[in-house]
Amino acid sequence: MSSPEDCVFCRIVKGEVPASIVFQDEVCLAFMDIYPVTRGHCLLIPKKHFNNLLDVDLDVLSHLARRLAELTRKVQSGLKPEGVLNAAANGPGAGQDIPHLHFHIIPRNRGDEFGFHFPRNYREKMADKAQLDRIAKTIREAK
Repeated sequence: MSSPEDCVFCRIVKGEVPASIVFQDEVCLAFMDIYPVTRGHCLLIPKKHFNNLLDVDLDVLSHLARRLAELTRKVQSGLKPEGVLNAAANGPGAGQDIPHLHFHIIPRNRGDEFGFHFPRNYREKMADKAQLDRIAKTIREAK
């Protein structure tokens, strides 16, 4: 868990750390990633500190979803990539480096160096339907 006092994104919100801002409102802030994986890579964060999707207020998340769609469309319209990837990592095991909820908006073109890399041969054998049903039930019944 991270606290707002030691969070770089909270410091950006407070104006203590400079950022190239795309837009902001009372709930969220969109700015350029200082370590872009492609030209136009930006981030969308809530201004209030939440570690990730596991603890975010659902009203804030609803607002973020609308602004994420808007930002994705602006990136597409302004930069004309072949596609736009949206991603959020939840926890260190998922690759989350900064423990403040953030969405990556990454313009993508075939052949660029960035991308998700699936295990080799992952589509060679389908998962067992009974096992998938058991996992689905576990997720469905979770609190």
